[in-house]
Amino acid sequence: MNNLLTVSNITKVYESGKRKVVGIQDISFCVEEGEFVSVIGPSGCGKSTLLRCIAGFEKINSGDICLDGHKVRRPEPSRFMVFQGLDQLFPWLTLKENIIFAMKAVDKSQGSFEKKADYYLELVGLEGFGNFYGYQLSGGMKQRAAIARALSVRPKLLLMDEPFGSLDAFTRRAIHQMLLNVWQKTGVTIIFVTHDMEEAIDLSDKILVFAKGRLKGLIENPLPRPRERDATAYRSFLLKLSSFLEEETTGFLDSEALSAVEAKLAF
Repeated sequence: MNNLLTVSNITKVYESGKRKVVGIQDISFCVEEGEFVSVIGPSGCGKSTLLRCIAGFEKINSGDICLDGHKVRRPEPSRFMVFQGLDQLFPWLTLKENIIFAMKAVDKSQGSFEKKADYYLELVGLEGFGNFYGYQLSGGMKQRAAIARALSVRPKLLLMDEPFGSLDAFTRRAIHQMLLNVWQKTGVTIIFVTHDMEEAIDLSDKILVFAKGRLKGLIENPLPRPRERDATAYRSFLLKLSSFLEEETTGFLDSEALSAVEAKLAF
């Protein structure tokens, strides 16, 4: 596979008057085309800031972000973001109209908008709901619709900022399977922010561990799909990832200690 996204030594500093707060500092990593990458860490560690910088919503102070060889300078359809909230749809439009609006905003000449909107609704398990409005749907269905709209513009990179955080456990497991099916069918590259270690393990090929605005480790997920939470290998990996995160909340690891932890996480 080829590198789709390259993040090189990026730093983002927020300023308010004379006060400066470092959001993220000296972050570097690559994401290959078609990968599913999770970003995990405690609240306030810079996960959402990273996603907003990649999306082009925030200007970085230093470093470079390149998508498919081109520097990220502003928001573009090639990087579509799905947010935390459940009210991302235009409330005055039906689900199908929301999707058609997005497609027309990107390319009015592509045609067959109705059929394409139906395809993306079916892809996320919402066939037959095209004429419903957002307020008529459950939280899980709203997020499915938001994902369908994002995919309809055919982004190279789908950015997801804790999109399932407000859903109940049963709905989350169902929507996880839907997202994995969509990822496998479309081949879209995904960066997924979460606080939930099991969610990160269930979904991703790689896990980026953040602490205090820095990237502290990139962990390859060795578990084969489908992943069963009661499997011995799964529980073992979860315990080791948990141990790594606990170490990161108490302070920074030097390079030798980080290598030792990553070695423990390898199978």
